[in-house]
Amino acid sequence: MIRLIAVLVMALTLAGCGDIKKPPGNTTIDVSYDDLLTKKHLSLDIALSAGDTLRVNLASNPSTGYRWDAQAQISDAAVIEQRDHYDSGPSGVHLPGAPGTVTWTFQALKSGTSTVTTHYGQPWPGGAKDAWTFAATVTVR
Repeated sequence: MIRLIAVLVMALTLAGCGDIKKPPGNTTIDVSYDDLLTKKHLSLDIALSAGDTLRVNLASNPSTGYRWDAQAQISDAAVIEQRDHYDSGPSGVHLPGAPGTVTWTFQALKSGTSTVTTHYGQPWPGGAKDAWTFAATVTVR
C-alpha cells in the first residue's frame, strides 16, 4: 500500500512538471565563472510580461582589472529599462582576488523585443576590450 501511494505521488508530481511555469513578476539569470570559462560570448532569449522584473547576475572579479559595463546597452528602451546595478563582493570569502557578482535589474515596460547587452573587459586605454559579452534578447508580451 505504501509503495502504491508513493508511486501515485511521484506520478502526480512528474505530471505537473511537464509544463513548469515560473511565477509572474520575477526572472533571474545567474551566470557563474564556470559558465564564462566555457563560453566567452553568452546570449539567450527571455520572455517576460509587461511589468515583470529581470535580474541578471554575472560572475565578476574586479581585482583582475576586468569589469562589466555598469550601464547595459538596451536596443529599445521603450520595451525594457535598467532599474538598478550593483557589485556584490565575494560571499563569505575575504581573500584578495576572490570573485564576486555584478547584478542588473531590468523592468519590462511594454510589448516588443529589445536586446540587453553588457561587456566584460579592462576599461583603460590599451586594456582588453569585450573579452566576454552577455546579451539577452527580451521579448515582452
